[in-house]
Amino acid sequence: MQLDESISLLGNAIRSSLGRQGEAALAFSGGLDSTLLMALSMYRLKAYTVGYSDSHDIERARHVSDLLGFRIREIILDDQDLREAISVIRTIDPSIGRSEIGYEIVLYYTLSGIKEDHLVTGQGADEIFYGYRRFIDNPDLENGEYLDRLLHKTLPRENDIAAGFSKSLVTPYLEPVIVNAFSGLPRDVNVNGNVNKIQIRNLAKESGLPEEIWGFRKKAAQYGSGVQKRLNRVPDL
Repeated sequence: MQLDESISLLGNAIRSSLGRQGEAALAFSGGLDSTLLMALSMYRLKAYTVGYSDSHDIERARHVSDLLGFRIREIILDDQDLREAISVIRTIDPSIGRSEIGYEIVLYYTLSGIKEDHLVTGQGADEIFYGYRRFIDNPDLENGEYLDRLLHKTLPRENDIAAGFSKSLVTPYLEPVIVNAFSGLPRDVNVNGNVNKIQIRNLAKESGLPEEIWGFRKKAAQYGSGVQKRLNRVPDL
């Protein structure tokens, strides 16, 4: 697949997914994936950012929203929030590990704070486009196992969390046309040295986003929000 063809296919699939929704919320961290979704929605999504008041994601989301000229709605956490969310999440999935629960806490409180019926998330971008740091650090590591776990374990759990709030999740990066076209591509299409998610970065660049966005590499949601740091401090959670 040629570069211009892949950019066109990816962009059109994401726009199609976003266009099928009415008013929708966006789980916004200020990172590449969620900022691209906001831009491709023509900035019509309502952006929500979850984190502790001193967290990287809150700071980054404020900066990016100011840079691009849209409003974010902040959902600020405290330690009691963690206990409430963990109880609900473990009821839904008693087998969930400590390494996974941090992201789901962020999702839980995003869902709890939105008014809209649909929440758009960036799930799938890291698995399909080799977004995890481990893909850079391990040149022989492929994405198949990670995508399979997302589709058959993580996503069903997250849909159940959303259903508890009478909400539904929208995952544009997991549109079937994207999964079919991109998930099996050679890793070097998306990883070059210390740069990953090359296909998404190309689309963001072609969409007119500044280099500060398409060249940015951020922490995972559980780290950027400050949730993982709090989990590590409270071993009984």
